[in-house]
Amino acid sequence: MFGFNVSSNLLKSSLALLSLFFLSIVTSELNAPTTTNAQDILSTPIAGLPMCGSGERGSTYFTLAAVGDLLLHYNIQTTANSQGYDYLFDKVRPYLQAADISYANFEGVIAPGQESGEFPIFAYNPRLAAAVKNSGIDVVSTANNHAVDRGPASVDSTINFLDEAGLLHHGTTARDQPPIVYLPLEFTAKNGTKLKAAFLSFTFSTNGIPDPYNQVNLLWDSNGRIRESVKESVAQARRETDLVIAALHWGDEYQFYPNAAQRQGAQDLAEAGVDILLGDHPHTIQPTEILDTAGRKTLVIYSLGNFIAAQEAFQSQSYTQTSLIYYVGIVKTPGSRATVTGYQYLPVYIENDTRPVPILTGQYSAARAHVLEQMRDPTGYYALDPNSRFKELCPFYNFKETPDFELVGDFALYFQTLGQGYISRSLPESVALIGFPTSRVQEELAGDCSHRVKVIYTERQRLEWQPEANWPYRVVGTQLGAEVYFRKYDLPLPNSSAIPRRTDLTGDAIVDPRFREFFNSYGGLNVFGYPLSSDLYEIDPVTRKSKLVQYFERARFEIVQDAPEEPNPLYRVQLGLLSEEYPGVETVCQARQKNV
Repeated sequence: MFGFNVSSNLLKSSLALLSLFFLSIVTSELNAPTTTNAQDILSTPIAGLPMCGSGERGSTYFTLAAVGDLLLHYNIQTTANSQGYDYLFDKVRPYLQAADISYANFEGVIAPGQESGEFPIFAYNPRLAAAVKNSGIDVVSTANNHAVDRGPASVDSTINFLDEAGLLHHGTTARDQPPIVYLPLEFTAKNGTKLKAAFLSFTFSTNGIPDPYNQVNLLWDSNGRIRESVKESVAQARRETDLVIAALHWGDEYQFYPNAAQRQGAQDLAEAGVDILLGDHPHTIQPTEILDTAGRKTLVIYSLGNFIAAQEAFQSQSYTQTSLIYYVGIVKTPGSRATVTGYQYLPVYIENDTRPVPILTGQYSAARAHVLEQMRDPTGYYALDPNSRFKELCPFYNFKETPDFELVGDFALYFQTLGQGYISRSLPESVALIGFPTSRVQEELAGDCSHRVKVIYTERQRLEWQPEANWPYRVVGTQLGAEVYFRKYDLPLPNSSAIPRRTDLTGDAIVDPRFREFFNSYGGLNVFGYPLSSDLYEIDPVTRKSKLVQYFERARFEIVQDAPEEPNPLYRVQLGLLSEEYPGVETVCQARQKNV
């Protein structure tokens, strides 16, 4: 990246900007294919997230945190030399340490006695390496356009100081060492489970500085496409590990959206086997995207922007001081490769042109809004609160009432959000409406008897997992209400497509105003389905009291007759424990087959 220090004199800044302008033109022309306008595609929310998996026993979840460029201009180096290099990370350290592994782009070289913090040379004090490690960052990319700013010897010295600090790295090679295809990474979850991953790093150029020993990993071939050697390295990493992470230094500086070459390159690398693609170089955040390769998902963020830099002069136009910590969720299920579950992020601002700080409520509102826009998250659902405990993307529940049956994966997300996949509801709501789990994840016939699916039983529902569907259809309830209703009242058992539904929800389809209020407040059609019966009266088998009931496709609404009204609307209507009355899917499907 070309970094500009706002303390530079006007002449140097003008020359740097002019150089940047011409390089940007050359890069844009070199990078090839034409695609649909990126802004049209990358400005809308991403459908289908999160993707937390089936939640089978043994599923383990991991988190990768990623930040952008560590680009220390002169004023930052002066501050660090005075107050210590740890000072640069003091406000973000807990948020970096919250992840299992954290990543950053190390933009420049470590060259003792040759420090520089102004374009075109970025060279740092060795103390920076230890501070980066102390911040919670575990791995850095060294392939960028400042990788040989002080010549081949500075590549060697950078590698030596990173090694001394205990920082993992990929992207450059010492002159006396063979190239490394990929860097092995090991994630360790809180329960001790480990995940074997690969990390690779490549850059578009070295700013024209000679690289006589081929120490820097280059990305593009002469046609502006991903080099075959890069794709071969990715393919090898995929064969030998469970997760492939690539960091790419690419794109047009100060642009909010990726160019055509970035989008084509991301697709090519996704097809080669990359699971997580982390971009940098534009000095501003570019959007995130999910790419689908024959059902396999690749999570891309085209640019992470700056993380430490002094570019306040360009903030108003290019949001160069607006930053984030980008958290990637990962799940590993026994017997399969790891997959991404989605992303969260912490909006960050580079304060006083020096160091990153979390954006607190009421601060830097325009910057925060820009982060939400680039993350395709207009409501801020995936934005983390810096004042709250770190929240895992995929929830996990283990209840003392049913200690042998946990809720994990998409089933847990259904429970947490009442089937929407977003907007968490309170635990009492989820328990009242869905109930505690009464089984582990297992494979059974789907409710329509046509194929087999992963299912889990709760007190009030039988939930089916549909991994290819987006929310709110990722997890759906079996029509337990219909099955129990038709059997209990000895009615002909129709196929699911022929069930007589009461579809006029604005009319008298819902028989009691309390039922209607409950239906509208706690999930509607997505949770309960359409009403089926008229008003009915049943005797509770335990209390022997009369109840007004109405059957819905996936529920039975109940109110005890003549009981005082419950002040809490959540408990004004009870839901029947239909899982106890459900005869089982095999019985249901056999009965349907007889009726055909």
